[in-house]
Amino acid sequence: MDKFGISAAISFAVFLTLSSASPIQIHAGFELLGTVEGKIFVIPIVGPGSDNMTYQEAISKCASAGYRIATLESQAQNDVVEANARRWSWIDGIDLQIPDVFFSINTGKNLTYTNWTVWGQRPVIGKDDYNCVRISCNQMDCGWWDVNCTDRYSVICELPVGI
Repeated sequence: MDKFGISAAISFAVFLTLSSASPIQIHAGFELLGTVEGKIFVIPIVGPGSDNMTYQEAISKCASAGYRIATLESQAQNDVVEANARRWSWIDGIDLQIPDVFFSINTGKNLTYTNWTVWGQRPVIGKDDYNCVRISCNQMDCGWWDVNCTDRYSVICELPVGI
């Protein structure tokens, strides 16, 4: 292949790459909550079963659409979710290994940011059945609650971008 052929092949490859690149699309059955700090946050559209998932089912729901359960790592991320989530929803955080030490299933590391509600305030010393994290708002308080992993709620999912 001569220089012209190589140049044409490279140009064609670049064209294919650029023409097939598209903006990130929200998976059918989900709605956009917002974007911040390199993450897109989504929630299942209200419908049968959308508010009726255990923690494990919620993780599977996110994964089935190419997302993962949302790990809120800053006040800015928490604010985007709180401002737009209208339902009680699962987020990343579980304390099955060490009581009251919540870790991320996405990273395998302890959570470094938390936003416990006044009523769901942690830590509570000792083992209990409340091992998973739910985010919710009411008229008085927005924040995180530690709840039973078999309770049933919606889920906040995320898609990291630019990684």
